[in-house]
Amino acid sequence: MAHDDITKNRERFVKELQQTASERAIPIERLTFLDIPDKDAFELTIKAGGKERVFTITASQSISDSEGEIELIINQIRDNE
Repeated sequence: MAHDDITKNRERFVKELQQTASERAIPIERLTFLDIPDKDAFELTIKAGGKERVFTITASQSISDSEGEIELIINQIRDNE
């Protein structure tokens, strides 16, 4: 997958995650990401509820099952509250 496509998918995924958290009134204190080019993936670090969690999201997960992945992340964030 081309780097530009991965970047666009990552940006869309992060935007959807932030929007979902906002709609559900789940405060995210910090959200950062780091591309993992050798694996066509990115690492997402989220600090919420005073705890930090790290998620590795592959390019295919960010495209084919973004809703499912976002739900998993939201549920883990919610557990921190």
